[in-house]
Amino acid sequence: MKSPDQAAFKTIVIITMVIAVAMLPFVAKADSHMKHSPPAFSEFDANGDGAVSEEEFNAFRGARMEAMAAAGKPMKGAKYAPAFSDLDTDGDGVLSEEELVAGQKAHRQKMHAMHKGGDGHAMHAGHGKGMKMPTFGDLDLDGDGCINADEFAVHQAEMHGKKQEK
Repeated sequence: MKSPDQAAFKTIVIITMVIAVAMLPFVAKADSHMKHSPPAFSEFDANGDGAVSEEEFNAFRGARMEAMAAAGKPMKGAKYAPAFSDLDTDGDGVLSEEELVAGQKAHRQKMHAMHKGGDGHAMHAGHGKGMKMPTFGDLDLDGDGCINADEFAVHQAEMHGKKQEK
């Protein structure tokens, strides 16, 4: 004969397991939405010499973008990512860890401001919660008071990630 304590314990264990199983999809979704930290300096520094060349930088970035796209998670903000020359602040042709970390931090701040509509430019053509529509001045690239077809096309290309052909 089972004691009432044993029956209560079994019931509690079963209820706990049911709740845990029911929570798995929510935990998985939360994990997939967690903010990922930027790649470490050592991931860029393929040859381990303590400096990141432009070739190493571009190779790592390209491979990372391909891997993310293959995983179904394309890097939507990649068109806003700084170029190697933007990060090489001392102009010596290689990135130090300090330059890379500072560039990554500045890029995260820029992306955060864009998502919040902080700089007047929206990542998704100004259509989204908290994002601003472009102003006339954003489209009037030559400042002549008119928006011509070329200026509009440049804006559309920027907003939709397409390259403008000349």
